[in-house]
Amino acid sequence: MKMSDALRHGITLRPESHRDRFCYVEGRGLCSDAWGAICEAVQPAVANFNWNRNDRFKLERSMDALRAIQQHYFAHYFQMPARCPLASQRFIEAGGRIVGSGSNAQLKTYDDYSRERIIGGVTSECDKVTHLAGMVDHAFYAHGWSREQVLEIVEWYEECHNRGTQHFAPSEIVINFEHYQIC
Repeated sequence: MKMSDALRHGITLRPESHRDRFCYVEGRGLCSDAWGAICEAVQPAVANFNWNRNDRFKLERSMDALRAIQQHYFAHYFQMPARCPLASQRFIEAGGRIVGSGSNAQLKTYDDYSRERIIGGVTSECDKVTHLAGMVDHAFYAHGWSREQVLEIVEWYEECHNRGTQHFAPSEIVINFEHYQIC
């Protein structure tokens, strides 16, 4: 099963939570994050594991079982290359002046002296993303995306991978991250 299909089905099973893979939220019951939804879609018994944080040993056994499910069903997504497009932000610094006045005013720039500047990533974790499985968690937790937004980017990467595109065009990736663009 593709990760996008599993996530699409998993979204319908539980409410969303940005705290843990699975956690109990008062008034909502058991909630899941993006990876929790993906794993529950392929192995429904995951919801019956012990997700109570009071018993650390049972919780750790549940997490081990969840990791085994991830590796069994989605191992190739840990090798599928992905990079957070917000890992290095760039801008062009250029000088200019306004020529004319009133309605005839124009902005003239001096492109000969323009320089490209690189700012660090949006978060300190952006440059550490190397595969699609890591991108799911990164987009969900570091950038605060919803599971539906994560689903869109997973579908996009799967489509690129199916077309055989090894290197992703930055302009195509930025389109998916357009809500981070400053105009």
